Amino acid sequence: MRERILIVGGYGQVGRYVTLKLLGALPYTIVVAGRSPEKAVGFAKECDNAFEIMKFDVYDKDAFPKALENTRAVVMCLTPKNNDFAKCCAQSGVHYIDISPSNDVAQTVKRFNQAAIDSRCTCVLGVGIAPGLSNLLVKELAGHADELHDVRISLLLGVGEQHGEDGVKWLLDNINRNYTVKTAGGEESVAPFIKKTKAAFPEPLGKRTAYRFNLADQFIVPQTLGVDSAVSYFCYDSKFATKFVSILKRLGVFSLLRFKTAYRVMLKSFKLALSLMRGLHMGTDIYGVQIDAHGIKNGGEIPCHIGVKGNNNSLLTAHIAAFVAVKLCAGAQPSGVFYLEELFSLDDINSEAGLLCEFHKNVRELL
Repeated sequence: MRERILIVGGYGQVGRYVTLKLLGALPYTIVVAGRSPEKAVGFAKECDNAFEIMKFDVYDKDAFPKALENTRAVVMCLTPKNNDFAKCCAQSGVHYIDISPSNDVAQTVKRFNQAAIDSRCTCVLGVGIAPGLSNLLVKELAGHADELHDVRISLLLGVGEQHGEDGVKWLLDNINRNYTVKTAGGEESVAPFIKKTKAAFPEPLGKRTAYRFNLADQFIVPQTLGVDSAVSYFCYDSKFATKFVSILKRLGVFSLLRFKTAYRVMLKSFKLALSLMRGLHMGTDIYGVQIDAHGIKNGGEIPCHIGVKGNNNSLLTAHIAAFVAVKLCAGAQPSGVFYLEELFSLDDINSEAGLLCEFHKNVRELL
């Protein structure tokens, strides 16, 4: 009998919230796993040792069978360089929940769909803020229109939040990575943090300058929701931080990232800068997601918008991940590999998981 829930990286910035949410939510043993289990010891003491700790390396294939022994579901709170462990989960009949924001990860894990079907397990991808909540917001708009076109997704993150190293790596790994998206005018090649827009986030955030960025949601929603095109923009709550990154991009400073030493120096520098900005109260832990699109209802084309704001996107991700884990363990979901919005709606998650955020919707013309 499968009696364990394995949380890989369950002592990290997002992982510890996932662990706290799942403790007591399921009649299973919670196992927190990672390469540095000593980092989980203090966290375990804070939780009265309510979970088990396992030393586990996602790159050690020989360790996979033992890690998955008696395991019902895995919550992956890291972004590994390969997806061998996800493949093993799919082949072994272990439910898999992935919070990675990487489109590369999602596209790779999608290939394990038949393995998951054959072993009767469910893998859910894009469980987070973007992709994840952003996709659900697009789905909400699509539900009020016959067609949805020209979707613009804008993400705002707070520099005042305690960003883990993965968060900084996410920025640095994508800031120089040109990408191609499908738009109404055809395929478009995009250089991150060059093209910009004015995104009207829910108050008190208001209008912010946001830049095109390699967010996975813009690739996913055309596949899952049938929209003809989607583009993603990104900014920080600190206007200074957003402008600073754009200046460094235009000056070509990020081109140095191809050198390992420069990458390490920049990684440390950005982490220090974020820490200093938090200390100087130059940012908060607020987040915002704004979706703007053109909908067609009864032959008429009308703009429609939906936005959300809240605090602590790490906690938000944990709420969603825990909700999905509970649902998968209940055994009510189809087998295969799915994106979050293919199985659940915004109402599903908000009513049961309690997203602790505020929604702003303007689709009255479409109703």
